Amino acid sequence: MRQRDELMEIVQKSGVHPAWGVKHCTRVYLLAKELASPLELDDDVLYFAAMLHDIGRTPRYALPNVDHALRSKGVAANLLNKMAFPADKIPLVLEAIEYHMYYSEPGKSDVSIYLRDADILDNLGNIGLMRLFSLIGKDELIQKPNDALERARIFAEALPNKVHTKPGKRIAVKRREEMLRFLSGLKRQTDEYACI
Repeated sequence: MRQRDELMEIVQKSGVHPAWGVKHCTRVYLLAKELASPLELDDDVLYFAAMLHDIGRTPRYALPNVDHALRSKGVAANLLNKMAFPADKIPLVLEAIEYHMYYSEPGKSDVSIYLRDADILDNLGNIGLMRLFSLIGKDELIQKPNDALERARIFAEALPNKVHTKPGKRIAVKRREEMLRFLSGLKRQTDEYACI
């Protein structure tokens, strides 16, 4: 338990934007557990991978022109060694972190597969929309509301096809529909986005 408290403190002090912070990591952890049920995933591996999967994009650890998944893997390796995390579990945590992005193929372990699906799903639906709009002006790709809308359209179309597991695919369909309903309503209410 002490390691988890220490890890939580590290993530909170990293200066991370809430879209990638502790609550996002917690949702990813819990959703991965839900998707994997009734499998018995190693809870420590899943928890530490979920909490560290975006650490490489935080102000404290980010490096320019370095993919955040790879940076997160490197930072996590150092942190896990310092925390005396079980050495035999470190490669599993690092694999899940490295392959968590939707543009990557999933890793080979169950933790890697379910963590990736959960992270993709957290970019869809109402929560995905909230995260996108919270990033306006804070992310180089999302400087204006129209950027967030375009990203939402792209995510709604592309991300459900990236989900690997059957339970994840069912949730992806529902969350895609949530996004499309929102975008359709907003389009009607803003003269096809002209009045945003």
